[in-house]
Amino acid sequence: MIKVIACDLDGTLCDVDHEINDYTARAVAKAQKAGIRFIVATGRFYSTTMRTVDGVLEDVDLLLNSGANILNPQGETVVYHPLSKESVRQISEVLKDEPVTTKYNGFEANGFIGTMDELEQNAVRDYLTFHPNMKPEDAYQDRRFMNTMARCKAYSDIESLQEDIPEVAKVFCFGGTIEQIQAAKAKLRQIPGIGVASSFPTNIEITDIKAQKGPALKEYIESLGYTMDEVMVFGDSENDLSMMEMDFVTVAMGNAEDNIKKVSKYVTKSNDQNGVAWTIEQLLERQGTIAGK
Repeated sequence: MIKVIACDLDGTLCDVDHEINDYTARAVAKAQKAGIRFIVATGRFYSTTMRTVDGVLEDVDLLLNSGANILNPQGETVVYHPLSKESVRQISEVLKDEPVTTKYNGFEANGFIGTMDELEQNAVRDYLTFHPNMKPEDAYQDRRFMNTMARCKAYSDIESLQEDIPEVAKVFCFGGTIEQIQAAKAKLRQIPGIGVASSFPTNIEITDIKAQKGPALKEYIESLGYTMDEVMVFGDSENDLSMMEMDFVTVAMGNAEDNIKKVSKYVTKSNDQNGVAWTIEQLLERQGTIAGK
């Protein structure tokens, strides 16, 4: 019997416009009315998550920063796993000569080593990776892009950054080629005690080893008295892999990466076909079972 649903946001619960449409919101509400707890499991931090969730979904748990922190529906922090200061310094040392842009995400504020002009130029290029039909000037009309930039401050070195942002939830890298990203990930994986993943082929998300979606979700649901076979999870990309490989009831999106589909128990429709909503409806109709691959 499924009692909890944990769902990735971008590429999964959200449609191709990175929004939760009305059909999906209604399906989530139906699941909640049937007594199913709903957890949004995202790499985003609180404010960017709430710009998508607020007024659309109600009474949901928020697994944020890929699992660095979890908030219950009352807004209380119930799981908290920042990177250690030593890990942040080691990550900085590995990445300083890599051809990628690196942001150090606190639990709200972000830091960047370099100048704001450099960050802005690289951030616009990254924005166009996610929005290939747009022009550079469109970024400055996007409130999500501008809010993210407003929360980021430039620093001359990692020491001054850590003075301002003593607790880093996640280090986020972008801007390199796929080959450069893969090379950087291989070096980062030599650092003990961290998790290294991606939500897109040209980015890297680095957290404490305990702050990956799978371990953090397991820690939380077991603290509430649920078992893993009572939890259905949805995902599409590498930063979902840690929970898709675990003994949850795992559902890959139709648009998911091949490695996600390979390890998942089920594959549903794509996010632009409302795959999460469709599966929830099937789940409710079949009283806890869904169709196989």
